[in-house]
Amino acid sequence: MSLTFGELMHEGHRRRMYGKLKSGDNLYEHELLEILLFNAFQRKNTNPIAHALLDAFGSIAGVFNAEVEQLCAVEGVGESVALYLKCIGECAARSAEGGSAVISLRNYEDFRRFVCMRFRDKAEEALEMYCLDKSGKVKKISSFTSDEIDRVQVDADRVAKIIAAVKPHGLILAHNHLSGSSAPSENDDRFTMEVQLMCSMNNVALYDHCIYASDKNVFSYFSTGKIDAIKRSFSFDRLVGEQYKREKKP
Repeated sequence: MSLTFGELMHEGHRRRMYGKLKSGDNLYEHELLEILLFNAFQRKNTNPIAHALLDAFGSIAGVFNAEVEQLCAVEGVGESVALYLKCIGECAARSAEGGSAVISLRNYEDFRRFVCMRFRDKAEEALEMYCLDKSGKVKKISSFTSDEIDRVQVDADRVAKIIAAVKPHGLILAHNHLSGSSAPSENDDRFTMEVQLMCSMNNVALYDHCIYASDKNVFSYFSTGKIDAIKRSFSFDRLVGEQYKREKKP
């Protein structure tokens, strides 16, 4: 499909603007907003809308902090564009809060709500690992799925590599059951034991392993006391000590 003369002019203008952005030119606020709006308007001159937004809200910060209804009141801005700008504003605000980790899991209820949000609409079994810093902020989320709709298996070596790379203070596991029951299987117990042993070897705290079946049916190794029992039995120091005692016997 061939472009009209006007569309060709817009394409050339966009390429020039992208070039300025790429080269690190000191762009004006209306130019930054204009480039941002390229994704919202595929073949339309975004310069007038950028100026209209800045006239209405004073700055890019004002645009990002505006409510959806206020953005929609600006000529040329529909609801989809307003939501697009609102989402970018939310992303910018969270980034300004200080970094890579803004999700905090400080107690069981925080974690339970987070697990429900993460697994509520999943149509296949999945397993997730949440690496936490000392204050409970999530440093990294690792997700695993498989080709089988009702099973997911994760090699212990992959878990060990993630722990070695991220160096978390603590670790939380979560996965879902599509059967309707959140009761842990023998494989679930075995995997939890393996991860606990790896955590113990790397001085990482394993806080919990949750199994999600529905929002009202979530099993927690922590709240049932199973995680403490596993920690007592699968501590690296304990296993080494038991091995030492066996070797010392005449």
